[in-house]
Amino acid sequence: MNAKLLVWILFFPIFLFCLLMFYIEVSLYSTLPADLGGMSFWLELKFTWYRSVWFYAMSILILFILFFSLLPRKKK
Repeated sequence: MNAKLLVWILFFPIFLFCLLMFYIEVSLYSTLPADLGGMSFWLELKFTWYRSVWFYAMSILILFILFFSLLPRKKK
């Protein structure tokens, strides 16, 4: 199987899923009222990204996508 096709079929949908879950994680905190600890979306993003499993999953998937898309093609 071609490595670039593997990236688009496997890694890219998983990346989009992780991105969606990270967005949901950040937006759930930002929708709370201020007295319950809610903040604006950008302020909560500032405090959430480094402790989120989804953020690190996205980072690893970006590395996989870059690695497999930059592989040299084999000449026949």
